[in-house]
Amino acid sequence: MRKKGRNYAYKKSFTIVLLLLFVTVLLGGCSSGKDSADKGTGKENPIAETKVKKSVVLYFGDEQAEKVAAEKRIIEIPRSSSTAVLAEAIVKELIKGPQNKKLQKTIPPEARLLSLKIQNSTAYVNFSEEMVTKHWGGSAGETMTIFSLVNSLTELKGIDKVQILINNQKQESLLGHYSTSDPFARNEDIIAP
Repeated sequence: MRKKGRNYAYKKSFTIVLLLLFVTVLLGGCSSGKDSADKGTGKENPIAETKVKKSVVLYFGDEQAEKVAAEKRIIEIPRSSSTAVLAEAIVKELIKGPQNKKLQKTIPPEARLLSLKIQNSTAYVNFSEEMVTKHWGGSAGETMTIFSLVNSLTELKGIDKVQILINNQKQESLLGHYSTSDPFARNEDIIAP
């Protein structure tokens, strides 16, 4: 009789342990399956994934590199984007260059946007060193680069000035023709009619 009682207790304990293990695996499998599905699809927050199209005005050099000319472009950004995110998208479009064959690029395609932040209505635009080392040079080239960037960004509400940085540092000049120690304001005189 004792042997039968011990055997019964052992079977009962074993059954309880198996049941607990089954429940743990079942619950753990459900939650990690959900996490895996979310991570795999990248749909943790469907609202953040919603993109909207924005019409922006970009400025590129004209044929004679005397003025900057407007080019309208439609870009897609997340619906809840801040002005800084929109400004980053604009700078990346400037780096891609103009779509209009009559306009000239103003930023070297090798240049990378490292960061962009807006403080007190000034956009601090931080480029990699290729902004300088891969630039084609000349006073006209430097003028087009600066005012292409400045006039494109000051199209946005909340940005009145632009400070150009290279590797997070202010530079005395990009190419030796303009002082870039201080932020630039919009220049309407350089915009082609």
